[in-house]
Amino acid sequence: MLDDFREWLSDNLRYILLGLAILAVLLILFFGGRALIGIFRSDPAPDAQQTEQENNSSDDTNEEEVENTDTNALEENAYPEVNTLIESFYAAWGQKDTDAMKELTDNFSTTDETKVANATYIESYDNVQVYTKKGLDENSYVVFASYDLKFQGIDTPAPGLSELYVIKNENGDWLIHNDESDEEVQECLEKTRQEEDVQELISQEEEKYDLALESDEELNAYLEQLGEETNTALMADDGEMLTASQDCNVRADATTSSQILGRLQAGDQVKKLENVDDEWIKVEYEGEEAYIHADLLQ
Repeated sequence: MLDDFREWLSDNLRYILLGLAILAVLLILFFGGRALIGIFRSDPAPDAQQTEQENNSSDDTNEEEVENTDTNALEENAYPEVNTLIESFYAAWGQKDTDAMKELTDNFSTTDETKVANATYIESYDNVQVYTKKGLDENSYVVFASYDLKFQGIDTPAPGLSELYVIKNENGDWLIHNDESDEEVQECLEKTRQEEDVQELISQEEEKYDLALESDEELNAYLEQLGEETNTALMADDGEMLTASQDCNVRADATTSSQILGRLQAGDQVKKLENVDDEWIKVEYEGEEAYIHADLLQ
């Protein structure tokens, strides 16, 4: 039996060796493939990990720097042409030069003229400083103008701060954009007003104002009296709602002899259309234009 096995082994040895060789190759390929897969799936080496962490940290730092960089910081007296525009505007206001103010704005209504004409208590705007931020495009700026407001007969000026929007027209001239119905601009002004550096400027000016009032009792008393005497209806903007301070007639024209269209009770409201002069206001009454004496509205 042993001789038979030896004879069979001798006859089939080459096949057995070939089978073992094939099996060995398969084992090498299988385990070698797993080794390769392990390399590609393993975590990066410690040096590679550190490099990646450093890169991520650098990216985060750069993002924080970009976020913390104010690309539209408040600038003081940065643009001579804008400075000249603002200074000229307030000089004209002090002189009650409405013709000059019309040339410096893109819209100057009869209400604006009345405001200036009635501000006889203003002597001048002095020490005008201009702070700017970029507007909605490259040809516009949000402007905060600080000044010392000098009143007639009062020695101590009152510090003030106004917000304006200036644009460059197609002729290349800078003008004050005087249109409160422009919602996009109004939204831009409101947003800019809330920014941190602007809030700091407002706080500084408010502190100056408070100190001026504390330092001069005459100025304080004058401003209180002025607030009581100012006709708020004439100073109100077109489109605002005005309230009748007492029962009053609504007339067809701006004269006391014109037709009476109706009557308001004290507390009734009407929409202001515009100032006719320093005595009469055009209003919207029952869907039509009408007139009420300014002293009867507030």
